[in-house]
Amino acid sequence: MAPDFAGRAGLVRATHSLTAREVVIAPAVASGLTNAEIAEKLVTSLSTVKGHIASIQAKLDARNRVEVAVWAWRSGLCSTGTVE
Repeated sequence: MAPDFAGRAGLVRATHSLTAREVVIAPAVASGLTNAEIAEKLVTSLSTVKGHIASIQAKLDARNRVEVAVWAWRSGLCSTGTVE
């Protein structure tokens, strides 16, 4: 069963507070890529990806990357599940 975010106000406002890079990384998380795979595809460092994911989780009030993935799909950020 998918997490219910109804009571978590941060998720409602989060789309507008994510940076452009975070908007790219959230769907990559949702597609099941590891941090290392995301870093390779986006030509950035592993620590940078980890920092972006931590920032996304804080902004969404998400407990883990699964909640980030669910949010990315529900919010319409994912269409193909791939990183461009």
